[in-house]
Amino acid sequence: MAYKPSYTWPNPAFPFRVYYDGPECRVFIIENIQHNWNWLSEYHTKIRQNDYFFVYCGWYHSEHFAREANQIFTELQLNKDRFFIMFNSEKEMDNFLPFGFQGDLINHNAWLDENLVMKVLPSEKKIFDALYIARLSSFKRHELASDVSNLALIAGINHGNPENEKLPQYVYKNTQPLAPEEVCEKINQSKCGLLLSAAEGACFSSSEYLLCGIPVVSTFSEGGRDVWYNDYNSKIVDSNTRSVAEAVEFFIENPRDPYRIRNDHIAQAQIFRNRFIRKLGQIFYDNSVNIDAREYFNENYFHKLRKSYRPNFQEIFER
Repeated sequence: MAYKPSYTWPNPAFPFRVYYDGPECRVFIIENIQHNWNWLSEYHTKIRQNDYFFVYCGWYHSEHFAREANQIFTELQLNKDRFFIMFNSEKEMDNFLPFGFQGDLINHNAWLDENLVMKVLPSEKKIFDALYIARLSSFKRHELASDVSNLALIAGINHGNPENEKLPQYVYKNTQPLAPEEVCEKINQSKCGLLLSAAEGACFSSSEYLLCGIPVVSTFSEGGRDVWYNDYNSKIVDSNTRSVAEAVEFFIENPRDPYRIRNDHIAQAQIFRNRFIRKLGQIFYDNSVNIDAREYFNENYFHKLRKSYRPNFQEIFER
């Protein structure tokens, strides 16, 4: 085959979910077309006419991503009508739709379960002026917080990315992974949350801040995290230390109502979930599946909607 992917998922376990498996049709949830090249190139001829794929965007879907995905579909002769891309931003839609891809704005942060962990904890006292939850990767640009006083850092697994050696001064940094409940506490102890990368995906941490009721200071970015921002819950600033520090100071002096921030996020998430349910309902209707799409969604919903494991593609596509 002529196509060579720029990136494929490095581990045998990766995001892939058989979402509905019935005699009338099957529905799958996958993440990023390119990540799925290895199995697609082997099993593309085994995909049935009544197989449908929802595509989760785990990273900014640029024009380059669109061209690469189009090359994959052309080489493997895949039917774009069977793949529905859940874009994180209007810009991603603008990048992909001219190539004939199908999809809608369904930002993946809508799949965070607001009833699970991240919530407002009114008993927690504010300890930190700002918190930055980010792996210690260069693209996270921690150095832009160098002028922020009383800063807390929570770092996750780096996943092999180049490490950022220019960390700002901080008053707290975790020395081992934190449980989600501990992360929630630290968010609630902070006056605002930072997002400083120029491009990535929609960034779950961004919405975790909002679900915990704290405002966000973000740089301008690509990838869709800003879909959730408004004049009340955020400040979007230029990529320099002074602008970041001034925005943090603004929220110190102008605290926000945490329940308003949280409830606004939940309301917007429901809009995106309804779009997913509407598309699922159309698939069910077109294939004479006698199941209510909303009930099916509610019964099969779980945190982040995706599932990472090692799929048995031979069993899935050759049975």
